[in-house]
Amino acid sequence: MSGLFSTFNIAKRGINVQQRTIDVTSHNISNVKTPGYSRQRAKIETTRAHGGLSTSGIGKGQVGTGAQIQAIERVRDSFLDYQVRGETSIIGKYDVRNKYLFEVETIFNEPSENGISTLMGKFFDSFQELSKQPQNSNSRTVVAQQTLALTDALNHTYTKLEELQKNAQMMLKSNVAEINSYLDQINRLNQEIVSITTAGHAPNDLLDKRDLLLDQLSYKFNIQVDKGEFNGVDLKPENPGGMKAPNLISSNPSTDTARFSMITDIKKDPNDPNVHLITYYKRGNMDSSENMQTIKVVGMTDEEAKNLKASRVIWANNDGQATKGDGYPIKNGEVISASELMIFGPLDGELSGNISIQGDIQKYIDELNSLAKAIAFSVNAIHSGQTSAISNSGHPDMDYMPLFVNNDVAKYNSANEMANLREILESEKEITAKNITINKEILKDVMKIKTKTNDNLYAYTGQNNVDGDTDGRRALSIAQLRNSIMRIQDFGTKIQSREDVFISSKGGSRLVNNGMDLLNADNGMTMDSYFKDTIDRLGIQAQEAKRMVENQEELLANLELSRASISGVSLDEEMANLIQFQHAYNANAKVISTVDELLEVVVNGLKR
Repeated sequence: MSGLFSTFNIAKRGINVQQRTIDVTSHNISNVKTPGYSRQRAKIETTRAHGGLSTSGIGKGQVGTGAQIQAIERVRDSFLDYQVRGETSIIGKYDVRNKYLFEVETIFNEPSENGISTLMGKFFDSFQELSKQPQNSNSRTVVAQQTLALTDALNHTYTKLEELQKNAQMMLKSNVAEINSYLDQINRLNQEIVSITTAGHAPNDLLDKRDLLLDQLSYKFNIQVDKGEFNGVDLKPENPGGMKAPNLISSNPSTDTARFSMITDIKKDPNDPNVHLITYYKRGNMDSSENMQTIKVVGMTDEEAKNLKASRVIWANNDGQATKGDGYPIKNGEVISASELMIFGPLDGELSGNISIQGDIQKYIDELNSLAKAIAFSVNAIHSGQTSAISNSGHPDMDYMPLFVNNDVAKYNSANEMANLREILESEKEITAKNITINKEILKDVMKIKTKTNDNLYAYTGQNNVDGDTDGRRALSIAQLRNSIMRIQDFGTKIQSREDVFISSKGGSRLVNNGMDLLNADNGMTMDSYFKDTIDRLGIQAQEAKRMVENQEELLANLELSRASISGVSLDEEMANLIQFQHAYNANAKVISTVDELLEVVVNGLKR
């Protein structure tokens, strides 16, 4: 029933509504710089009216009873959230690639005076000069020093690439730990949000915190967020692979969720070469040895093991225990097949970038090894005239004075003479950019460098009494190797030894004319061209990563600006609202004051 007291109640409700709207405005202003905060607004609606049809003197119809706050809402566009998280995953991947590819470019340092390409050119130039004055010890010393400079550059480049790869692996471990931490935080917030929503409240600030964590998690890998009941969310990767239960976050607290663990070591079982021993740490936590677990994997190929060394992240349960595709945990020491080991390989995000860059670094290491093997095999072959490091036929029966040796195996006596020649020759096929070096016996006595036409007939050039001291034909042949075409791309894979280059059909090359002239192979390339192709590809990859980062930064900035225009706090807008709510508050207060005066008249009038 309408009356002065009813009017009083309407005004009181109005004051309460305006008070709440001022509170909301104050909360917005206070959080104007809070990361992830979404602007809030009070949703105002009319309260339930009195009556329906009426026969009183007031007239027919309903009589309003004022206003109330129906809810405090976040101003948020979920589609923009989806776009921002998708683009954040992409920039996460290329941020990592851009950083590491820049480091790889710095390590190669091409083109430069101290780069491998320049040193390789100086190496062949020194043999060119030696062919003109083979009797000159100065020319021989230059050859020895240029050879040492080239091998040192190869060693240094390999070591730096190896260190960079290890750094990427350490970052991968850090990524796994951070991802699991994010998931734990999101899960706690998710359950708290569901609980508060069930109680009939709106946990807006908690929703903002969860959305901020989801944004940060999307930088790590591409995520799929599905809304559940009571403001809960279900979260899983966009590409879960063969996992049947890939939920990382569930709105239902009784549902099992997955996590990730980090592989630290992959090696073949010394007792069974068909078994790989996989060591991992639960949830990537290496602080305690109790977290270390070992799995025996049967049927894993060398290529699969190589890919696993780059990815290293596996699916696990909430405790970090590795699981199969159906979520069933794998016990410590259990034997499984390669197909049962669930590897997590996101398409985008920092994790994806880290995994892919390890593969790229390994590719550059492999190509550097191929170049080192090509130099060692071809130069040693022409230097000695021997197509095999060790041969059961021919004269001499082995390469008694190789120019390049495996530094991991080579040993010398006090006079710097080779102490284990056979082992040195047998280990030639294991030469890589990491261990290639000049024979110290030649480095100490440069007159042992073979330069003469018939040096292939003698174990040592000092025994050659057929050619004169001015014969530099063999040195010239080594210099001409720079223009020789070999299948360098097959070194280290199809071509494993000097025999594979010059005897087997794998290498497609032949040595003729006293082992001095190299016949070109089909489908091959020169050493310079091979290395230049490697550097060119590196440059293209680095430019692509940089371009992607720049493009994604611009795109993401525009999306963030669009989201800020909707969800961000504008101080001008809030100040305008504050003035509006203040006037409304004052107006309601004036109504109460007027009703008070009217009641004063009624009460005092009755007394008189």
